[in-house]
Amino acid sequence: MSQDVAAQIRAAIADHGPITFAEFMEHALYGPGGFYERPPVGPEGDFVTSPHVHPVFADLVRFALAEMRHGLGDPDPFPIVETGAGDGTLARALIDGFAESGDVAVSYSAVEVSVGAREALARLPLRVTAALEEAAPLDGVCVIANELLDNIPFRRVRKRGGTLVEVRVGVDAERLVEVEVPCDDELSTAKPKLAEGDDAVVPTGALAFVDRLGASLARGYALLIDYGSTGGAPSGEPHGYRNHRVLADLLEDPGSADVTAGVDLDAILERAEASGLRPLGLVTQRDALLALGFDRWSARALQAQTQLLARGSPDAARAWESRSRASLLVDQSGLGRLKWLLVATEGLPTPPWMHRARELACRV
Repeated sequence: MSQDVAAQIRAAIADHGPITFAEFMEHALYGPGGFYERPPVGPEGDFVTSPHVHPVFADLVRFALAEMRHGLGDPDPFPIVETGAGDGTLARALIDGFAESGDVAVSYSAVEVSVGAREALARLPLRVTAALEEAAPLDGVCVIANELLDNIPFRRVRKRGGTLVEVRVGVDAERLVEVEVPCDDELSTAKPKLAEGDDAVVPTGALAFVDRLGASLARGYALLIDYGSTGGAPSGEPHGYRNHRVLADLLEDPGSADVTAGVDLDAILERAEASGLRPLGLVTQRDALLALGFDRWSARALQAQTQLLARGSPDAARAWESRSRASLLVDQSGLGRLKWLLVATEGLPTPPWMHRARELACRV
């Protein structure tokens, strides 16, 4: 299928010249035969996200959502909208978790552009849509997006000769290559701090998503979880994933690998405010999960493991392996450095877990 994707990209270039990196990503990830035509996430796929690492992630996210529900006046049923729901791992865990707790009924909607993912999601007790606008108007709702923004098509710029140029994709003897062109109006406001020859990502797609979120969310919270940077720090080089390995050459064999880059969270925050959303906090995943009780869960798991070990049970090894996997969620060199950005419409309170997470961040 990746050969078909490459042919589509070459046809687009032949039609209107070197294409933006965002258009390249649209074909490579979301077009016919693209990487996301079938869900590629999970242990058997090309990469994993936090919900696949350990079930405790979904439990702690559920606790965060419950506190936000209280801020909304405890609606029952409780509407949750997950954007970029993928294979449904997080959705399934949240739906089951709320059902087992018996606290409240949940009305769950999943937004997903991938046809294959929508087919998988349709087997769950939720509503499936292809676009956020189809779920609107969102009133009294919690929106969650886990590792979505870094996969929304972005554009690339480079410092060349003391000025910014755009890095587009062209063709040289059937091979896809980078082509530098002058920046257009959409990129004219980009002001990354770059040295000569350095690249930066302009998250045009993620910014458009925030615009749609602001227009769709009449009253509610939105929790955006992603890799990103603040304070003008580099957001990270664009890279790909295939078979759980990082790839550097993004133009080789398009459609066969993921394409991603860290998000400029300062730009996201600025756009959120311009869209009528109020930022309530930005913390690391480590601090968020600790604030939601990860340490208490880990202590109980260790106690259970110790008891199993004392009895000589073979389940002790499995308990240790489970604790080890869960620790990856708060590892500051890995998943723990993900950022949790919480925004809301005017008038909603900051949930207690965000206050606790910000206090933890201040102690470092």
